[in-house]
Amino acid sequence: MQNQPEVAIFPSLADLQQAAAERIAASLKRIIAEHDACLLAISGGSAPPGVFRYLSTEPLRVGIPWEKVSVIWADERYVPYTHPESNYTQARQSLLDHVPIPSEQVYPLATAYRNPADATAIYNRLVRTLIEAHDNRIDLALLGMGPDGHTASLFPGHQALAAPTDAYAVLVEDSPKPPPIRVSLSPTALKHIREAIFLVSGADKAPKVQAALRGPYAPSETPAQLVRPPQGHVIWMLDQAAAALLS
Repeated sequence: MQNQPEVAIFPSLADLQQAAAERIAASLKRIIAEHDACLLAISGGSAPPGVFRYLSTEPLRVGIPWEKVSVIWADERYVPYTHPESNYTQARQSLLDHVPIPSEQVYPLATAYRNPADATAIYNRLVRTLIEAHDNRIDLALLGMGPDGHTASLFPGHQALAAPTDAYAVLVEDSPKPPPIRVSLSPTALKHIREAIFLVSGADKAPKVQAALRGPYAPSETPAQLVRPPQGHVIWMLDQAAAALLS
């Protein structure tokens, strides 16, 4: 039987962000102590920048062996790095510019290709190689969930949910949420996660939080349910508004 997700509820988004930063810091230190390296997958969204600000300042920043961390993206919007919608740029401004992760260990999606399928193919090979180099693990993933239940850029009913099992990154050309072109980790890649931290806030997400945690397993309707790694652990960190429908 797969491990049941852990659920932690906080009074406000700010409380959630601070607690998440503390959890991430502790996980990074533990993972690196065990494996001498950590492959970290991060997402965009409204919550991560606040988490990263706590993580990249004292007292948390100083205790983390950042030189052992490698970073990939759970998903990316196919926009230039100069675009405000770039998940890479959001992470760079709020985290990567402020901690000593070696630049050669940061692996953003290359969005300069004219054809996003070319960029996806390159990222697919890169992600697969990195997972294999880390003993078939994504050690830690920081994820979100939209009001429709999507995570990364895997949307309800989308063909990306049925990506081939040997695909680690998939192209989403018709995202129901702008911008329309994105690249996402695949369902196969998500199975390699060992620890997933969902950050979810807001009353508009409460119905899908309830569906993800209390409803039947229906990932075509609530793709966040795909993150149930057979050898890993999942924690949902929620503010009170997002948790309102949980019994």
